[in-house]
This record gives sequence, structure tokens and C-alpha cells, in this order.
Amino acid sequence: MRALLIAGVLIILLVAPAAAHPGGLDARGGHHCWTNCRRWSLYYGQYHCHRAPCGPEDIAYHRSHGH
Repeated sequence: MRALLIAGVLIILLVAPAAAHPGGLDARGGHHCWTNCRRWSLYYGQYHCHRAPCGPEDIAYHRSHGH
């Protein structure tokens, strides 16, 4: 029983840092950061990707168009 409790606590401690930051994704799989950006090592309003097909070209597009 004690081992199960320890395993449960370890799982919670390991999963908590992986929590997602707020904001929905656009059709390309990315979004702008508007909340707690420094926590995620992003600048306020910075566009970044989470899933395909979003990639470096999407980030460059948003940067060059002031989005």
C-alpha cells in the first residue's frame, strides 16, 4: 500500500510540470502567447507551434507581419 502511495505522489510530481499553457490552437497548430508568457520562455504575443503542420515558416510569417 505504501509503495502505491509513493508511486502516486511521484506521478503527480512528474506530470505537473508538463501542464499545458492556456490558449487554443489555430488551423496550423500554433498560437500566440497572451498569458504567463515568461513562464513558458516566450515573449508576450509570440507565435509558436505545438503540432503539425505548424513549423518555422509559420513562425517567420507571424514575425514578419507583426502578429
